[in-house]
Amino acid sequence: MHYDMDMYDYTRNNNEAEPKGLLDLLIEAMKDERHDRVKYTMMMDRAKNEKIRTQIQFARDDEMKHYKMFRQIYCMLTGQSIDIPLPKVKLADDFIENIESSINGELAAVELYRKIKSMLPNMCLRDMLYEIITDEQEHATRFTYLYAMLE
Repeated sequence: MHYDMDMYDYTRNNNEAEPKGLLDLLIEAMKDERHDRVKYTMMMDRAKNEKIRTQIQFARDDEMKHYKMFRQIYCMLTGQSIDIPLPKVKLADDFIENIESSINGELAAVELYRKIKSMLPNMCLRDMLYEIITDEQEHATRFTYLYAMLE
């Protein structure tokens, strides 16, 4: 089942002076989730101990779940499936810089996802975003723990 697009203004907005539409924001969110999945996998490969790998893996696994949830929301709104290719990601040489950028990225995701949540037409979809937002907040906390542990 998908929602009638005529009922809601989800169309893409190509005018850069105006805010992005919901579908653009969902695509941006999917790109972010794909990026973080690749980044966290690479960070896990560089991690020096199991405790660090476990914390990063928790976030990485959630990013895969979030990507699927965003795809489901997109499909429910449009009736169309979408797939975002895995991006190329370059890590900083300093591991702690990657941790710090992950904290900032997770907090930025929370802001983006709150905006998306406010645009969704029903409680079911908003509840899905609530789950994603709270996961992202937890990731920021986990990366903050790693930052404190390594600094």
